[in-house]
Amino acid sequence: MNSKVKTFVASGLFLLLLFAGLAWGVADHAPWVRGFDRAVSGFFASAESPLNTGIFKLVGTLGSPATVIGLTAVLCLFLWIKRDLITALWAFGIQLFGSAIAEIIKQLVARARPLHQLVPDTGYSFPSGHTFCTVLFVFTLLMLGLPLLHDQETKLVAVLAGMIWIGLVAASRVYLRDHFATDVVASVLLATGYWLIITPFAAAVQDALRRWIPERIQTLWTHKN
Repeated sequence: MNSKVKTFVASGLFLLLLFAGLAWGVADHAPWVRGFDRAVSGFFASAESPLNTGIFKLVGTLGSPATVIGLTAVLCLFLWIKRDLITALWAFGIQLFGSAIAEIIKQLVARARPLHQLVPDTGYSFPSGHTFCTVLFVFTLLMLGLPLLHDQETKLVAVLAGMIWIGLVAASRVYLRDHFATDVVASVLLATGYWLIITPFAAAVQDALRRWIPERIQTLWTHKN
């Protein structure tokens, strides 16, 4: 394991430890968790307006797990058509496996959602599925897109745009009272930690997929064209 991989894995584990500490605080109803959630909820409540509500409803729809997983499927289909089935499977697998992990944690923590939601939602609150899926999707786009950009300023703009979108989706969940602030913070920690741990092994996993999947399937679109 080279130094870069070690750095990625160590950073990912650190973020997952922070996530575990936050999850423990939520499950234990720690006063600092309630205080943080109350403060952030109060801030967003002071910003409520018909315009902001409309904007955040749109952001929430675009950032929903169903929408993001659908966009991931479209992206993977595009990759397959471009004769890169293995990368497509890798990208889709990251999203699906990660979403399954987040859902299992939701069921284990079983945190009730906030009251008086502006957009009614069901299920448990911790962590935020919208935020989790959006983080993974943005990271996937950046992983695939940044190597194609040769200008450093363009790369910086792409990264900033991705971070802003993640922030907007996270903010929408708290503004609409579908999640507590600690839910979205936890999602960012969990998704980023998961990403940092799993991506260094992308090449090894993709090599294994190439060995397991028949070449005629990998080159299906090639034969059609």
